[in-house]
Amino acid sequence: MSYTGELDRYLQSEIDNSQVPGLGVAIVHDGEIVHLGGYGLANVENQVPVTPDTVFHSGSTGKMFTAAAVMFLLQDDHIKLDDPLIRYIPEGPESWSVITIRNLLSMMAGFGNFDIAFSAGEGGEGGAVPLNLWQDHSDEQLIDLARRSPFMYRPGEGYQYSNTGYILAGLVVARVSNKPYYELLRERLFEPIGMATAREASWFDIVPNRAAGHCIRDGKLENRYWAAPTLQRTGDGGLYFSPRDIAHWLLELDNPTVLSPESIALVSEPVLMKNGQPSFNNYALGWQNSTIRGHRKIRHGGTWDGFRAEIARFPARKLSVCVLGNTDEAQVARIGQKIAGIVDPALAPYEPIADGNEALTRRDHELLQAIVERRAPRESFGEEAWRLWSNGWFEQIAASGVAVAGVPLELTHQEGDGGRRYRLEMGGYHLHWTISRDSEDRVSEMRFHME
Repeated sequence: MSYTGELDRYLQSEIDNSQVPGLGVAIVHDGEIVHLGGYGLANVENQVPVTPDTVFHSGSTGKMFTAAAVMFLLQDDHIKLDDPLIRYIPEGPESWSVITIRNLLSMMAGFGNFDIAFSAGEGGEGGAVPLNLWQDHSDEQLIDLARRSPFMYRPGEGYQYSNTGYILAGLVVARVSNKPYYELLRERLFEPIGMATAREASWFDIVPNRAAGHCIRDGKLENRYWAAPTLQRTGDGGLYFSPRDIAHWLLELDNPTVLSPESIALVSEPVLMKNGQPSFNNYALGWQNSTIRGHRKIRHGGTWDGFRAEIARFPARKLSVCVLGNTDEAQVARIGQKIAGIVDPALAPYEPIADGNEALTRRDHELLQAIVERRAPRESFGEEAWRLWSNGWFEQIAASGVAVAGVPLELTHQEGDGGRRYRLEMGGYHLHWTISRDSEDRVSEMRFHME
């Protein structure tokens, strides 16, 4: 391909100019695998290079596979998305009777999140339940932790990114199918479509070609933290796979053979809250929707165990990209969008541009800070924008953990006098914020998406 040289040079520069040890990349275009590559080192201690068959941890990209497991049960008529959670986990509290399987998969169950702790008794905050990373947990203990999670919203009435719901979804799959969710995936998905090395994560098994995870502490590259074995393979993101495996998954999504086309469309379609609106980031069932230069983007990222992953699809352009990295800090979402732009210039990422109106940028920064601090000024918004955002979206932004104070807004695009697009650094990701104003200088439209 004509872009191969540029792609290789770009990815090698990411290795050379960052502390990311290694990257694995898969690209599918127009129904074909057009690139499988490894860059840098899978294991720094032993100087093992990354190859297309290097096995990485999924992180939360595993959520799309938990959703796929539910789709198999749905296709078999063994489960319905609007079934109550308590039908499958009857030992749950009565409050779970109004949570549906759809709520779990769309992050609309109302659960908070687990807060990583390293000893018993450490407290969580903001609705988080402390999860001791060094303690192995039985299914019953995980359910008990979920019982303690306070509702951030009433089910179906708001969005809150939560690993808790997907842990429970994995347990539901296991109870309905009588096997762990990853065994169902192995039988129904991995083996049939050629994901030959995809499997559950494991500390103890001998896993050929497994990469080592890393993190950066005090500016120094180190081996990642240790986590208890059961916490490596829960339904919120407990899989191993290689770039070659994901290439076959991307082919399946484009031309399904084991999942029905209806199932693939269903997991990709933004779920509506009870008020008829999608969540602020158009979350579907294990996928998030956004746009780039007018083209639909369906993606999910993941971070866990010293790894980062990004899987993104651009269906109208018949292009899909996966980037796997073996450090917590790898900016795989940014890298993935850059790769998409190299393959297809219509998908080129937004990069910082010269800011000819820094006063307006400062004002927008203050507005964004007010939004995340739950003090959005009514007078700054037009009628329709205020109606939409005050109907749940403001609260979802505030609850998403966006940190604005002290973080610069970078202008990446502007349209005339009314439209501006910014990006904001968020711990290895970029939050992109598009804002438009009407003739009265009031906000008429806003959009957020992660990259």
